[in-house]
Amino acid sequence: MPSREELHKLVDSMPEGAIDAAHRTLSHLQIWPPAPPPAVEEMRQRMKERIEERRRGVMQHQRSGMIGGFGRSGNYDPDRGSASSSFSHWDDDTFVTETLRRHKGHEYTVVERVRVD
Repeated sequence: MPSREELHKLVDSMPEGAIDAAHRTLSHLQIWPPAPPPAVEEMRQRMKERIEERRRGVMQHQRSGMIGGFGRSGNYDPDRGSASSSFSHWDDDTFVTETLRRHKGHEYTVVERVRVD
């Protein structure tokens, strides 16, 4: 684990253009662990519900002999006020990734489908 002295040396050796970004990052670390805004928890809950719906669909595909699976991920960037949560699954021979994004109060869903021939 780096010492405070090592961190001070890193800051002292930074180019001037990077000082602002380092300040923002270190400012956000003053409260640890950082708490996500309430909207992120709401997004996570909706994504969990969507994942469960998809999982049930995948299970039906598997019972009918079609292969399926799914995974999920998420992130939050306090500097930008943005968050995303996504999950992926197979729909027959098509790989589907569904991402719920929130940026500065706006929310949208991106659905990507990649079909394997």
